[in-house]
Amino acid sequence: PGQRGGDEQANDGDNQEASNTEDYDDLCNLETVTEESILEALRQRFYKLKIYTYASNILIAINPNKFLPVYYNPKYVKMYENQPLGKLNPHIFAAADVAFRTMLNRQVNQCIVISGESGSGKTESCSYLIHCLTALSQKTYSSGLERIILGAGPVLAIFGLL
Repeated sequence: PGQRGGDEQANDGDNQEASNTEDYDDLCNLETVTEESILEALRQRFYKLKIYTYASNILIAINPNKFLPVYYNPKYVKMYENQPLGKLNPHIFAAADVAFRTMLNRQVNQCIVISGESGSGKTESCSYLIHCLTALSQKTYSSGLERIILGAGPVLAIFGLL
C-alpha cells in the first residue's frame, strides 16, 4: 500500500484502496475504535463520496466541496420520513426526521447542533435541514415558508447565528 496521490485521485471514487476496505455507516461498529480507525473509516467513506456517517445517534458530515445531487433529491425527504435512525444510509434528512418525529410524539422541543470550522459546510447543512423540516411540517414538499426561512440565512449569518 502506497500513499494516495493528489486531490483528483481522492475524489474520483475509484481509489483501489478505498474499495478494499469494509464500509461502516456507524463508527460504533468498527472492530477497534481508535482515533486512527475513525479517521480511516471517514477517509474511506469520503473517497466513495459517502459524506454522512453515524457515531451512534450523532451524524458526522464531511463537506465534499461540491454539490452532490444524489443526496439532495426531493424524493429523499419522503424516503427518510418515519424511518428509524440507521435503517437507511446516514443522511441529514434522517436526523431532521428523527428530531421532527420526536418533537411531535413527545411534545418536547428538540435541538439540532451543527458545528464545525469555517468552510466546513454548516450553512449548507442548515439549509438542507430547513428544507427537510419545512417539507415535513407542510406535507406538500414545497413551501413559501421554506423560501422565507432560507432567505433569512444571510441576515442570521451576519449575527453569527447561522
